[in-house]
Amino acid sequence: MGEGEGMNTLFEIQDAPKVRHPAKYSDVLLPVFIRMLRGSTRILDPFGGVGGIFILQPWLPDAQIEAVEIEPEYAAQNSRTTLGNALYLPWPDNYFDAVCTSPTYSNRMADCHNARDGSRRNTYTHAIGHKLHPDNSGAMQWGPEYKNFHVSAWREAKRVLQPGGKFILNIKDHIRNGKRQYVTDWHIEALGILGFSVMEHAQVECPGNRNGENAEKRMAYESVILFRLQVPA
Repeated sequence: MGEGEGMNTLFEIQDAPKVRHPAKYSDVLLPVFIRMLRGSTRILDPFGGVGGIFILQPWLPDAQIEAVEIEPEYAAQNSRTTLGNALYLPWPDNYFDAVCTSPTYSNRMADCHNARDGSRRNTYTHAIGHKLHPDNSGAMQWGPEYKNFHVSAWREAKRVLQPGGKFILNIKDHIRNGKRQYVTDWHIEALGILGFSVMEHAQVECPGNRNGENAEKRMAYESVILFRLQVPA
């Protein structure tokens, strides 16, 4: 496949239904992404959702921006999004000079069951209205399955990223059974093992979903972390 050729022709649908995505980028994060991405020419979001990464285009006018999304209902909401799998990206090695993405946080938004009291849940499964693709981490709770999945996803992201390239991660810890789950630290460690070095760690006040039980105990900020992929010696 030639440079930039046919990347977003994997999926086309007419009159696609507008399915609500429960975890879009918060507006306060966008200036941080823009600042960290300046100078990048080829940018990938491997967990593209409804194409929020393309909001950045006016501030990065010379950059080629690509997004991959595994659920057809979400991919259809932006014609520039490629329907695909973050574990099997359709680009050659070293194609991008930046990755900017927000994986799922492994919090209660991964729940699949209905509430006993009949209340509405703000989860990935409930929002889309059917069982998620097996390679969609939106149904993975914090634990071994989530960790193994993201190690594979970060290896694939590393494959398509140039040495010295930027990797921008938006992630958030959560409270489970009254205890903080250090999801952010785990991602930093996992990416470090793969050869990424932290250049900046911004904590952005971002209240997010404050509904439901224990709302007052939820984390008040999200992390935006800039890594660099180390250049082999």
